[in-house]
Amino acid sequence: MNLKRYRVNNIQEALQQIKKDLGPDAIIVSTRQVKDGGGTFGLFGKSMLEVTAARDETAKKAPAPPVPRQNNVESSPYGAPDVALATKPKLALESAFKSQEEVQRMLLPIRQEIQELKDIIVSMETRPSRKNQATTQLHHEISEVRTMVQGLAAQSSQLRNEDLSENLVVLFQQMVFNGLEEKFARRLIQEAKKSIPPEELNNFPYVKIFIARMLMKIVRVSNGIQKDGAKQKIVTLIGPTGVGKTTTIAKIASEQVLKYKRKVALLTVDTFRIGAIEQLRSYAKIMNVPLEVTSSKSEINQAIEKFSDYDVILIDTGGRSQRDEAQMYELRELLENNNKRIENFLVLSTTTKDHEISEITRKFGELSIDGVIFTKLDESTTYGCIFNHVIRFKKPIAFLTTGQKVPEDIEIATKERLVDLLLNIAGN
Repeated sequence: MNLKRYRVNNIQEALQQIKKDLGPDAIIVSTRQVKDGGGTFGLFGKSMLEVTAARDETAKKAPAPPVPRQNNVESSPYGAPDVALATKPKLALESAFKSQEEVQRMLLPIRQEIQELKDIIVSMETRPSRKNQATTQLHHEISEVRTMVQGLAAQSSQLRNEDLSENLVVLFQQMVFNGLEEKFARRLIQEAKKSIPPEELNNFPYVKIFIARMLMKIVRVSNGIQKDGAKQKIVTLIGPTGVGKTTTIAKIASEQVLKYKRKVALLTVDTFRIGAIEQLRSYAKIMNVPLEVTSSKSEINQAIEKFSDYDVILIDTGGRSQRDEAQMYELRELLENNNKRIENFLVLSTTTKDHEISEITRKFGELSIDGVIFTKLDESTTYGCIFNHVIRFKKPIAFLTTGQKVPEDIEIATKERLVDLLLNIAGN
């Protein structure tokens, strides 16, 4: 049996090629719909019909009688008479497709694939592509920047009308552009105008340092985790999802062990994310500190009692949505009214919008908040939200994190560092 496969656009084209290659006694073995391999991963390739035909090479054939040459006989491309075209015999493979029902049956999978392709195209046309989404996002960001610049220009004009020096106007714009709320920035420069000697108002370094000192009086820091003598320190990290609590608690634990030589134990109540437990377990193993997994208030108290001779106990919690009342209630039940005083550090990301930071703090403020940790400074370009938070809630900043590396990417918050983030005093 001599098999041959053809990829054609339609069955008529297949019949012509099979007849030419295999002769009138050929039979069609199978047909199927395929792609020609074009487009992305073949998805948008041209749809083709693949036909497999055969001819029995062992079949005995009677010698064809000589055909006399006639004037009306159609010739082959090479000049010899074409016997098949002259006699027009009925082909076996043509008779196989005489039945209209058979033809419809063969075409059914082709039609189904065509309809599926149409559905895909319609879906892609109605759904914006990644490129379109990126373009839309870019236009949105450009529009925001344009609005901000126009607002700053209007503010600049208004401030000059208030008889403010150029230096105060520039610093006002810098603080607002860096995320400090406008009313806070305005209050600062107006106070500076009253306090700075008139002859120094045109001295930009003097004015900038003066405002920096004003900011240092406003901002509050806790100098990380401070221990009072032999008294044990128990700190819980709380906050929304995605702010980096587990990585941060590993950094703090490493700092306590390596820098201060303190005896540290880890607890976790993040039983929702198995991956988070395993991540913290890996850190604990590397630092050679014990880890206890707890899921209730009684288990937390038992673990605290178990580690009563440790200097610091750090408790990791799962992220909670500030808008989920059930989750917030569960967190309060876990942490309130324990046998020992537990300090809560609220973990916030500098990439979060300012109004959302305020909402998060108000909701988590139903527990006592003893300190704040701002994470992901390396992913943000503006830091006014830190000062907005300090001014609104008057909570001390404990730590800043600047990346994913443990233990390197964490630092104790200082007033100088925070002011530098807002005013770029160091020029970095």
